[in-house]
Amino acid sequence: MLPLKMLGLMLFSSLTYDMPTCNAIPPPEGSGNATVYVSTGADLTCTQMRDSLILDAPEIIQYGTDVSANCFTTEGEFEEMTLQLGNKTCESSQPNATVSCVAPVLGSEMTAVCKIKLSDTLECSKKVEITVYKILLSVKTGDVGQADYELQCDVFSVATVQNLSVTWYKNNEECMTEACIEAGGISSMLPVNISREEISAEFRCEVQLNLGQKSPQHPLVSATHNVSARYAPELRTNSSMSIILPKGGNATLLCDVEGNPPPEYRWTIDEKPQLETTEKLEITGVNSRSTYSCTATNILGNITVQIHVDVEEATTTTGPTAQPVTEAEEPENCGITLTPSVLYVKYGDPASMICSTTIKEIGKIDWENAVGTKNKTPTTVTWKVEKLEDFTVKPFCFVTLLNNHQCIIKPDITLYKLPDLVEVHAAGDGSVTEGKEHQLRCNMNGVAPVDRLLVKWYKDEELVLTDDQNGFSVTALDGGLYDVTSVYNFTAKKSDNGANFTCKAEFQFGPAGPPVPPSMASEPHTAVVHYKPTMKACPASYLEEENNLRLRNVPCEADGNPPPAITWYRNGAEVNPSTPLQRNDSGTYKARAVNSVGQIERDVHITVGYRPSFTCQMRYEVKVNDTVKTLCEPEGLPRPDIRWLQNGKPIMPQRWKKHESGNYSIKASNQYGTAEHEFYLDVLYPPEFTGLKRQVFFRADKNVSLVCQAGGNPEPEIQWEYRFADNGDWTTMGRQETITISRATSANTGSYKCIATNKVGKVTGTVTLEERADHHHSFVDLWWLLLLVGLLFLLVIVFLLVKRQKKLGQYDVVANNDKNIPLESVKNGTS
Repeated sequence: MLPLKMLGLMLFSSLTYDMPTCNAIPPPEGSGNATVYVSTGADLTCTQMRDSLILDAPEIIQYGTDVSANCFTTEGEFEEMTLQLGNKTCESSQPNATVSCVAPVLGSEMTAVCKIKLSDTLECSKKVEITVYKILLSVKTGDVGQADYELQCDVFSVATVQNLSVTWYKNNEECMTEACIEAGGISSMLPVNISREEISAEFRCEVQLNLGQKSPQHPLVSATHNVSARYAPELRTNSSMSIILPKGGNATLLCDVEGNPPPEYRWTIDEKPQLETTEKLEITGVNSRSTYSCTATNILGNITVQIHVDVEEATTTTGPTAQPVTEAEEPENCGITLTPSVLYVKYGDPASMICSTTIKEIGKIDWENAVGTKNKTPTTVTWKVEKLEDFTVKPFCFVTLLNNHQCIIKPDITLYKLPDLVEVHAAGDGSVTEGKEHQLRCNMNGVAPVDRLLVKWYKDEELVLTDDQNGFSVTALDGGLYDVTSVYNFTAKKSDNGANFTCKAEFQFGPAGPPVPPSMASEPHTAVVHYKPTMKACPASYLEEENNLRLRNVPCEADGNPPPAITWYRNGAEVNPSTPLQRNDSGTYKARAVNSVGQIERDVHITVGYRPSFTCQMRYEVKVNDTVKTLCEPEGLPRPDIRWLQNGKPIMPQRWKKHESGNYSIKASNQYGTAEHEFYLDVLYPPEFTGLKRQVFFRADKNVSLVCQAGGNPEPEIQWEYRFADNGDWTTMGRQETITISRATSANTGSYKCIATNKVGKVTGTVTLEERADHHHSFVDLWWLLLLVGLLFLLVIVFLLVKRQKKLGQYDVVANNDKNIPLESVKNGTS
């Protein structure tokens, strides 16, 4: 027969049934920037919230415009939602509300970040990187022989060049000429010519980004530029170029010239340069006649305007004063007039002059001359020479009156001869080096007169020196001719290389002379200036993939004369520019340009790029709650971007949690390729006790067991600390260690410590072992006995009730209502 205690346990077990378990929700793992929040009945992460937090922001926007973004969530409860758009922050605390922001695009980078705060420590966010595009239209004026203008349309922050197109518009019409077509790329160039008939035109460029769904629907439009026709300087009006001033008068002279580009002005007074550089020249206190010259110059040409200023005087204009030999009461000059009053004759040309008098009764009128012929009438006489080549001839006209008084007048005759040859050559051996003094000589052979000769030096079309008889050397020849040498000294500059230097001999006869001053110019002398090298273009850094990178492809260009050669050095040793560079060849290289004048060096940091690769372990260990960091750095240049994957799906872990051990992979990417490394990640965490009882009771002389069980990664070692007793023994099974005490006594009472240890940490638990008194034992046995008796009594009563009901029998019978018999109950076989 079973003991009463065992029987009670069996009956109690037969009455139990399934009930729901209640497990406490553990607190979030880790701390700091939480990506986990807790709600009733479930644990959610920011990854799971991805679909409920929505950020509507453009990925592409044009610089200088306004960008708008919206952020909203379907999550019912939150503390705060904010939207940061560039430097502007907007927020909302209303459930199911939308946060909207509008901010100006004023930088090259912009970010939209939507954040939802679930508690004081828990927050989720979404981020959109906005690419900012900037379009700039610039205008450059062309050089001589090129187009009038060169328009350049630049688009900045373009990531995919082949998906960009540029269209040019002239006066709101798309360009259809060969010089103005659609072009693709970051920069589009357009040469433009504007005719004088057009006067001006408006240009703009439009850029269409063809980047799929995130591309703007409307093109990016540049500012509009207005360009005008270019032309060399020219006179605005045909106004008079001669003025007369009273002696000591003042005036403002206007160089009435226009041109595009606007010209620069240079003034001279009787060939002497002035400091004034505007179109107006103020003159004051004018006491003598002078010739004022204004030269207006732009890149397309120049024009010189001469303004003759004369001084009004009360003197005769018929010619030089005669030399009378009569008494004072006689006519002043016997009425003699010379026509012309001043005569300029080119060497070898014919010459003639008429001498006449207004006095009718004269004794004689004639010319006294060494050469030429004469024709006379009673009051006139003409001197004529078929070919004037004598610089010594000095004819004069005289009139003898009837009283033998005589008047003589000497004409103003200038015979001039242009040089037989005007030639420019370099002094010495002709070599010219930048920064050194250089001399050019202009030789003019067989010229006269020297006192009216002016030598002008031109560099290309610019007047650089005016030399007169005080500056050049003169050698006299037979027959009144001279050899003249003018010298132009200058410090050679780089810009002088290829310049054409011209020398021009020009006679200055003033307003009474030939309308166009007689002149003769040399053939251009082209200067060859040697100058040391300069770097036209050489980047501070250069990146290219290994095997494709050769120094000869680095865009370093040098300018110099003689043309320099570029050599490459690293650590002082010359490097073959045709050899492909490998990944270990990255570093600073020196590009050296050398010619006979000097050299220049430029440091270029060369980066040899290569695709990512891994040299990593197949297994790694991390600790729970550690911040996620790269366990294995990939090789690659530029530095690869890293992405975590688990089972082929991208993840963004923040901190490691328990039970996240498993197979992972890291994918590394740069512009040259992608590499992936798979490995096993073991998340370690310290020991934790499971089911450890802190207090255990025993009865004297009974067996008792103390069980210590703990989990952890790696599996912890378990150890008990207690007083040794002969009746104690322990056993170990996996993560469990048990102390069994046989026939326990009061000597076994006390505290027992269980220690669980692994490489991550250590935990200690204390178990108190206490003895129960015998009276307590009797009371317990009595309680069990009473419970058993009560259950037996209950069973007997239930049995008797069931048996009695079966004996009596009880039925409900329904009578037939067809004969309207009343309904009666039939029980125990009676009606």
